[in-house]
Amino acid sequence: MRKNIPFGQLAKADYNRRISRVRINDIKRRFHADQVNPVKVSYRDGKYWIIDGQHTSLALFELNNSDPSTPIPCEVLDGLTYEQEADLFYRINTSSKPLNTAEKLNSLIEAGDPDALRFRSIVEFHGYTICGGRKNSLNAVTVAWRVFGRDGGRLSDILALTSACWPNDPKGVSSDIISGIDLFLSNHGSEYKPEQFVKKLSKVNPEHLLGDAAFLYKQHRDRAYTKAVCTYACILKQYNANLHNKIKFVEP
Repeated sequence: MRKNIPFGQLAKADYNRRISRVRINDIKRRFHADQVNPVKVSYRDGKYWIIDGQHTSLALFELNNSDPSTPIPCEVLDGLTYEQEADLFYRINTSSKPLNTAEKLNSLIEAGDPDALRFRSIVEFHGYTICGGRKNSLNAVTVAWRVFGRDGGRLSDILALTSACWPNDPKGVSSDIISGIDLFLSNHGSEYKPEQFVKKLSKVNPEHLLGDAAFLYKQHRDRAYTKAVCTYACILKQYNANLHNKIKFVEP
């Protein structure tokens, strides 16, 4: 059913994207009344919940002097549960503008997807959050999700090490460090000692570790040394420091 709904009556659910000022300004700049797509909303519990089109609604609101009574053209769906709304949001945005990994996970979590819920549980167990911009955010969500897809236990082991070595430092859970530790565990999971890893690596600033890895990467760009391999090599070097029985580097 098509219906004009005052902006002030629209509500935003947790499965939606984070607001992007860039997107709102872009819609306002290209605005043409005949080309406005209706905002897809769900009428539930006496409110109109935005499923798709929150940036369009905000652009129209601002174009009308931020008047809460601004009529927003909407397509109203009735009878959906919260979980069905989240699933519809996921399907709509997967088939149009691609969701980034964090947005995809957020919508899957809100829809009750068991894998996404387990991923969040692992991340939060180790003191992180997948919500960008918050304290202890796991910003390298794409890499972490990829590791989880192969082995959820491995992701838990990695985050246990990063949280012990570099608590409250976002550089400690960068994509290169997560990938580097992943390679370290793949090659030496049966011979390394976690307590030794934490003792050695906690003394190293993760930013310095990433800097050493970047320098190594520049030196070996003609070989099969990816950034992950170079980070692994630097992690191994720190782990081996002053050890009598050193672990051998595994060539890529």
